[in-house]
Amino acid sequence: MKKINFFIFCLIAAFASAQTTYDVNWQVGISVPDASFTIEQGDTMRWTWTDAVPHSVTSDSGSQEDFDSGILTGAGTEFSYTFLQEGINPYGCDVHSNMEGTITVEAPLSIDDKFAKNVRLYPNPVADIFTITSLYQLDAYSINDISGRNVAQGVGNGNFTEIEISNLNTGMYFVTVTSGDQQATLRLVKK
Repeated sequence: MKKINFFIFCLIAAFASAQTTYDVNWQVGISVPDASFTIEQGDTMRWTWTDAVPHSVTSDSGSQEDFDSGILTGAGTEFSYTFLQEGINPYGCDVHSNMEGTITVEAPLSIDDKFAKNVRLYPNPVADIFTITSLYQLDAYSINDISGRNVAQGVGNGNFTEIEISNLNTGMYFVTVTSGDQQATLRLVKK
């Protein structure tokens, strides 16, 4: 009996610690980086339609798991899927072929690792405007030149933050983003 109770306790603890829900704004024009994330087993992705046109969230061939929302219409419509197997899951919209992404599922990750794996900026190199995308809501960003001098900073705008840097000189910069206690620094080249 003690072994059964211990097993049940371990099973509940494992699922309770791993289950987190992450959001994707699902709309025409979403880029692959904005719809591609690395999560851990037991995490849930929730896609929310942000425009009024029909969309689906459908796993592509070669996906580790099969999921399909069917074609749904309406701003605010949601589809959620909990990923249970490690692997790569390419997916897209059956209505709009340019709406696609990939959900990569790994064994349990630390919060720091999950944050670092899910912060991206593009395009890089950049001329005037770049976007930072994250699985987590971004609180703030700062941009430092190679000497460490702060040249720009601002407040994050949810999961997607667009930053205009036309006033900066050509060169390499370091972009630091924060979300709560998490922080990541990425290299950016200004052309």
